[in-house]
Amino acid sequence: MDVVSWIAIMIIVVTIAVLSTRRFSPTVVLIISNMVVAATIMIGSYDSFDMIIKFELGFKTILFHEGKELWTLITSLFVHGDLWHLMFNMIFLLAIGIPLESRIGRGRFVIIYFIGGIVGNITFAIAEWNAMPVFLIGSSGAISALLGAMIMLYPKEKILFFFGPILTNRFPVWAPILVWFAIQLIMMPFDTPVAYSAHLGGFAAGAGIAWMIRPKDAYIREERIVLNISPLEALCTSSSLKEMYDYAVNARENETAMMWVESILKGIRCPSCGSQIIIKGKGFECVNGHKIS
Repeated sequence: MDVVSWIAIMIIVVTIAVLSTRRFSPTVVLIISNMVVAATIMIGSYDSFDMIIKFELGFKTILFHEGKELWTLITSLFVHGDLWHLMFNMIFLLAIGIPLESRIGRGRFVIIYFIGGIVGNITFAIAEWNAMPVFLIGSSGAISALLGAMIMLYPKEKILFFFGPILTNRFPVWAPILVWFAIQLIMMPFDTPVAYSAHLGGFAAGAGIAWMIRPKDAYIREERIVLNISPLEALCTSSSLKEMYDYAVNARENETAMMWVESILKGIRCPSCGSQIIIKGKGFECVNGHKIS
């Protein structure tokens, strides 16, 4: 295997290790990793994106059918055909990734991303079972899984997302995702270089995982943070603060709930003295010592 391929694999391994710590935004980590892998391949191969990706890091259906090089189910998610392919996928990852990870937590986000990407690749291999040997590269199957999770868990949310060629937050998220899904179905029978079957496979995997982790009242109560955040409700007077409070109350991971609580504390002030409110024990008080109850 080429030295550049080994370097790219090491970058991918380090990326997965960093993601496992859940200390950093997985969306940001994945975008940086994809860009670093792309730069490594371009600089090391002197051939933009070509032989190394196709023959070493890309997912090859014929080898999958033979049970070989299964590690490419992962490595193929980090390599792209050209700069446009990379840029387009990273823009989509940024648009859907940040709002989704803030709602479901970093751990669940990473699980959906990688399982969705793997299932997308496998779906493509099954769809192309009798076709000529083909390669699959790119993170679009994994990103499609995020779309599936978003529409399953938060279909009415309004986030900054693509509605056709327009970037807008005027529509609930189910509308642009449904348009995207329809395009995949329409285009899949045609002979194009786009792996629509991988997109649909990843989308189904993401929706399925999201259905399994959907909020359940008993489970939420079991995992709810020890911190009593109910005193903050009366101070959340704006629509954005109320929305943050709802996310904190219904968060399924402590780290996600605490993230929303920290955001709330930046936007509210002590009703007695107008000073900053901080966490104190299992409750809240302002920096001047007034308890918030």
